[in-house]
Amino acid sequence: MPAQVQFELPTWSALPARPDEDFDRLAAVLADRLSVSRAMVVLVSKGGQVFPGAVGLDEPWNTRRSMPLSHSLSQEVVVSGDVLVLPDARQHPRLRDAIAVRELGVVAYAGAPLVDVQGRPIGVLVAGDDVPRDWTPAEIGELVALADECSRLLQAQALGLAEREARAAAERDEAAARTAAAAAQVAFEEAEAEADRARVVARLSSGLLGAQTLADVLRMVDRLVRSPLGAAAAVLAVTEAGSTVVRAWNTSSYRWYPEPSATLCLDDDHPLATAVRERRLVAVPTREEGETLFPTARELPDAGHETSLAVPVLLGQHASTGALMVSWAGRRDLDPAVRAVVADLARHIGHGLDRVLLAAARQRLTN
Repeated sequence: MPAQVQFELPTWSALPARPDEDFDRLAAVLADRLSVSRAMVVLVSKGGQVFPGAVGLDEPWNTRRSMPLSHSLSQEVVVSGDVLVLPDARQHPRLRDAIAVRELGVVAYAGAPLVDVQGRPIGVLVAGDDVPRDWTPAEIGELVALADECSRLLQAQALGLAEREARAAAERDEAAARTAAAAAQVAFEEAEAEADRARVVARLSSGLLGAQTLADVLRMVDRLVRSPLGAAAAVLAVTEAGSTVVRAWNTSSYRWYPEPSATLCLDDDHPLATAVRERRLVAVPTREEGETLFPTARELPDAGHETSLAVPVLLGQHASTGALMVSWAGRRDLDPAVRAVVADLARHIGHGLDRVLLAAARQRLTN
C-alpha cells in the first residue's frame, strides 16, 4: 500500500479568532442535522486553532474562540487530510490520552477536512458529542457535504481577507511612497535653498577680494547682500578700538563715503550698537504699528522698517569692530536659515573690511 500523505500545518490561520456569522450558522446547521451537542468550524495552524463557527462550545473557549494545539484532535485531520471518525475517543489507543479527551470531555468525534483554494487542508468541520455514538454513513456523508460548502465559504472569506490585506499593504506602501516623496521634495528644496545661500556667499566673497576702499565694501554689500536677500536696506557699522562712537553707513549711500549716514553711541539701545558691543546676533522680528524702532538713529533707513537683523562683523587683524544690519520693509521670518546666511555673509564682510582698514592705516603711515 502506498504511504499515507502527510500535510504540514499551515503557518497561520486563514481567519482571526473571532465569531463569524456565516460559520456560526453552518455549525448550527450541522448540529441540527446530526443531532449532536456541539459542532465547530475549526481552523488549524502552527500557532494553535481558532473557531470562527461554533455551537455548544464550552467556556472559556466559546468566548476566546481559540485553543492551543495541545487541546486539538482536529490537527490529526489537517495533517492526514482524511475524515476522522471516533465513536468513542476514550477507546482510541493513541488519542485516548489527549487533553481534549481527558479534560475537555470529547467522546464521540467526527471531523471532515476543510481545504483552501489549492486543496490543502487548513481546518476541520467537526461534529461532537459527550456520549459514545455510532456514526452512520449517512451522517458522515452529511458532514462531508457540509464540509465542502464550508470550504467554499472559507475560501471566499480567506480570499476576501487576502485581498483586503493586499490592498492595505498597497495603501501603506503608497502612503510611505508619498511620505518619502514629500521628504525628498523638502530635502531637495532645502538643498536648493542651501545652494542659493552658498552662491550668494561665494559671490560676495569673490567680489570683496577686489575691494580697495570702504566704499568698495559698501557697494559689494549693497549689490550682493541687500538685493539677493530682498532687503529694503543694509547698514554697515564700524567702531574703533577704545571708542564709544559707532559710525554707520547705509550701503546704498556708499557714493557719499567717507561721511557716515549716522553715528551711534556704543551704549545705545540699537541693534547695531548691541551687535557691536555684545558681539551677538540681534533680531527685531516685528514692530507695533506707528512705532519708530530706533529713535536714536532716525537717519538710518531701518527706522521705518518692519523686520531687522543685526550681526557682528569681526575683524581678524584690525583693531576695529563692526556690525551688519539687514532690514526688510515687511514682516520677514527670521528663521535659522536666514540668520545663518546673514551671519555667514557678515563673516566674509569682516575679511574684506579687515583688509581695507589695514590698507588705509598703512596708507596713512606712508603719507
